[in-house]
Amino acid sequence: MSNWCIQGQQLEFCWPGNKQPTLSIAEFAVAKGERVLLRGPSGSGKSTLLSLLAGVHQTQSGTLMVLDADLSKLSQRQRDRFRADHVGYIFQQFNLLPYLSALQNVVLAASFSKARQARLQAQNVSAEDESKRLLTRLGIAESLWHAQAGNLSVGQQQRVAAARALLGAPELLIADEPTSALDTDARDNFLQLLQEECEQQNITLVFVTHDATLSHHFDRIIELADMNTAEVSHAGN
Repeated sequence: MSNWCIQGQQLEFCWPGNKQPTLSIAEFAVAKGERVLLRGPSGSGKSTLLSLLAGVHQTQSGTLMVLDADLSKLSQRQRDRFRADHVGYIFQQFNLLPYLSALQNVVLAASFSKARQARLQAQNVSAEDESKRLLTRLGIAESLWHAQAGNLSVGQQQRVAAARALLGAPELLIADEPTSALDTDARDNFLQLLQEECEQQNITLVFVTHDATLSHHFDRIIELADMNTAEVSHAGN
């Protein structure tokens, strides 16, 4: 077992139809337990890199080790299982099931992963009780636990998505612009709670934003533009 959560070398990824790669990174590494801010302008490849780290997509060349697993050699099904067991992902669009309650959305994360269930059992806590604790911790009042996720405000949905990602203490937490809908006070409070949860559970955090004012919350700042030598030709990231 290494001390690295993420180790990538000679990573390259090109979206279909693009002539130039979106990402071309010689080296990228994050230590276990580190809290890293990944920053870059729109179109710099931030979301693409996160999708590779989570195994949603596969690097087209190079080696990508996440928690000692070589994602570049795993099948899609194996990467999906790896993500369910080991990676919490706060998506930019939340990806909550709108017809389920806030509480049901969070509990769902454990139902897909025996590894998360085992970690909860080791802590002698049920998935539902831990979901309630996380929702409370992240500022979702008990009166909202049984409200349909689609009826919650954008900021509330972001917090539910964070609770879902944290359930069962995944070793790696990936957060894609999770504070974009929060005002300054709510944003700073959310970040503090997120950091505390990660520290208590020894979760490695890779947090993506374009907001330079958040830098002081993290152990290290990585500017994607300094790593990515690709000439990005598409409008998204």
